[in-house]
Amino acid sequence: MAEETREVRGRLPKDLKIAFEIACARLELTQTAALEEAIRDWLQKKDFPTGGKSQGG
Repeated sequence: MAEETREVRGRLPKDLKIAFEIACARLELTQTAALEEAIRDWLQKKDFPTGGKSQGG
């Protein structure tokens, strides 16, 4: 059974968005996977449970 997903939206400075797109392409990583990793890392850094398993790495 597939994991249920939800959409997250936000706005970033243009240069940060472009750098993110380039990094994802060079790492052959989807932007979704990179965002999930970044959010999990941020939550862990702030001592919040991430709930669920990581799918990147």
